[in-house]
Amino acid sequence: MRRLLLLPCLALGLQAQAPVLSVIRQPRATLGEFTMPFAEFDVKSDGDVVRFHVGAGIGVRRWNGGDTAVRVIGDANAFINDVFVSAAVVTEFPSGESAFVGPRLRVGWAFTPHMAISLEGEHLERPFGDGLSPRRRSSLGLAYTVRF
Repeated sequence: MRRLLLLPCLALGLQAQAPVLSVIRQPRATLGEFTMPFAEFDVKSDGDVVRFHVGAGIGVRRWNGGDTAVRVIGDANAFINDVFVSAAVVTEFPSGESAFVGPRLRVGWAFTPHMAISLEGEHLERPFGDGLSPRRRSSLGLAYTVRF
């Protein structure tokens, strides 16, 4: 019985925090990301509402070849009327390799105040890798973002 009572309480806590979940498809990989807010606020002006989210989270990238990488994300995004804008700092840890670090930008269409489809561009570099391995990863993708 305690477990049954605990689950709705956890769901209410997550709803109050308004986590953001994103699923991204890039040409050579599929990604999933989950961020929780540090700060979240709404700004109202003349009937328009802008929703800001600043948070941190984790993610996973699965390459088409089967390799995976864990990601740590610091994210700031805004739902501005019908526009979705996001900027983030991403650190990616591929299995058996050193970390990649870099920025990510998203711009797209918010078709509800809680859902958006956006074009994503990221550029990751390996600052501490040796000279023989690839040092850069840049990619474009299509992201579906949901704010709970």
